[in-house]
Amino acid sequence: MHFGASAYAWDNSQHASDSTDTPNDRKYRLIMNAKKLSFEGNIDKAAASYREAIKIDPKCDACYYELANILLYSDNEQEARDNAETAYRLDPENPWFALLYGRLCFHFKEYDKAQRLFRQILVRHGNKQEVWFGLASAYEEQRLLSQALGILDSMVIRFGENDDISYRLFNISMDAGNYDRAVSEIKKLVDSYPDDPRFATLMADAYLEAGNDSMAVAAYDMAIAANESFAPALLGKAELFRKKGLFSKYFKSLQQYVGNRSIKPDAKAEYLGLILKIPSFATHFKSNIDTVFAILSAIHPVSMELKSIQAGYFVATQRPGLAISILGQLTDMDSSNKETWHGLLSLEYSLKMFEQLEQSSQKAIASDPRHAAFYMYSAMALWSGKKVKPAIEILEKGVSEAKYDSIFMDSALSFLGDMYFSISKARKAFSYYEKALQNNPDNATVLNNYAYYLCLAKSKNMDKAYTMSKKAIELESSNPSFLDTYAYILFLQGKYAEAKAAFRKAIAVGGDKSAVVLEHYADTLNKLGERTVAEIYWSQALDQPDCLNPEQIKKKLKGN
Repeated sequence: MHFGASAYAWDNSQHASDSTDTPNDRKYRLIMNAKKLSFEGNIDKAAASYREAIKIDPKCDACYYELANILLYSDNEQEARDNAETAYRLDPENPWFALLYGRLCFHFKEYDKAQRLFRQILVRHGNKQEVWFGLASAYEEQRLLSQALGILDSMVIRFGENDDISYRLFNISMDAGNYDRAVSEIKKLVDSYPDDPRFATLMADAYLEAGNDSMAVAAYDMAIAANESFAPALLGKAELFRKKGLFSKYFKSLQQYVGNRSIKPDAKAEYLGLILKIPSFATHFKSNIDTVFAILSAIHPVSMELKSIQAGYFVATQRPGLAISILGQLTDMDSSNKETWHGLLSLEYSLKMFEQLEQSSQKAIASDPRHAAFYMYSAMALWSGKKVKPAIEILEKGVSEAKYDSIFMDSALSFLGDMYFSISKARKAFSYYEKALQNNPDNATVLNNYAYYLCLAKSKNMDKAYTMSKKAIELESSNPSFLDTYAYILFLQGKYAEAKAAFRKAIAVGGDKSAVVLEHYADTLNKLGERTVAEIYWSQALDQPDCLNPEQIKKKLKGN
């Protein structure tokens, strides 16, 4: 900001020059050079020239003032304030110095100082409206609203009514809760500018705050008549109906807003993004909102912002298939948007659309071969389709070629270990588990899986399995799968009583839904001679949906 006025407006003195090169001559040349540089827009050099002049004459008040003014161009507001203060202290009677210093005090929220300075100027120069406004603003910032209104009323007496004063009176009256006064002031501007929708909209807001809904609607309609594309009026009217629970009128007004081609789609997206966050709003008014999005799709068919919100809306209203369709359109429109790809891939995975996920993830990888997460989605799609070797290949490619991502690396190395073990390549699986633990020694899932597969592979390294499993349950003490692994290792070590206690913990935290946990617990009970109870748990294991070895369990029930 630059306040423009010259410090010499109240100074009629003339600069004299001698034939000799005196310090005053050098100072004068520096000042003239600074003015020239400032005019040319070379602010830094101009400031340097003023600083040199100040070194010659540290009491050059005009130098400090002009330096303060131009420093504002370089955003060096603190130094500007300091120089303005120095100019004022050197000549406190100069109104330009006081005005600049007052404005900078106001900017730095030193409102008491600003008030004092503005009042000082008004004593001698009461015809300067900007000073009156400055004083009113200082009161307003301190929430001394009645004093601010008093200053503005004094301006009306002194200068007569004008648009600037009426507008300030309106704003402060609204802030003070004096809505009748606010209506009165803004109506003056509405009458003066009937074709400007801004003032009619502000009048509607004032009527609304005053509780006069019918007059508010009339004022919004006046603004819309002046400019049918004026978004604040259209939305203000719609929001009035929404808050009053008049939803038929609300959606009619909302359709008028979204159907206006002159209003930018990002503004519509911003409003819809906010309104759809209201709990239950989307589900309760689904058919109405569907109509809104149908209008938007026809008017703005390529708006990324609107389609993103529409996809989220479809997810919120339990229509993920429609959301996938929209997200697919978005990835076609902008294949570089990773957020859109993640939304699409995660939805396809959650809906078990593995064939589609396989295709989408390959497109995602092609859009950015360095983005690690895309490889994981692709591997999960292939794995779910029982395409284990291709899943391994794509994930190993991701590990070697994608940009390093510690979260991805944790999951990828662990997943590779699981997949290699599933195709009976235990040594390769264990090498990946080792890499995963080097990447993150506290990865509880890897610790558990590695330990469990060591057991299944009948590894001689059961002490290592025990250590890893114990650490896993220390990290996640309520995970039934981890507790099962720990208990199973104790079982294999012949520590049946300890295994029984650990299995009971696993069952207590959800293991009663796992066929594996129930079978292992029954095996332990059987070893302890509790055959009758063991048979109960073997039978329960057979009833679980995840039971993969029913024939083996039936043999146990028949007896050894």
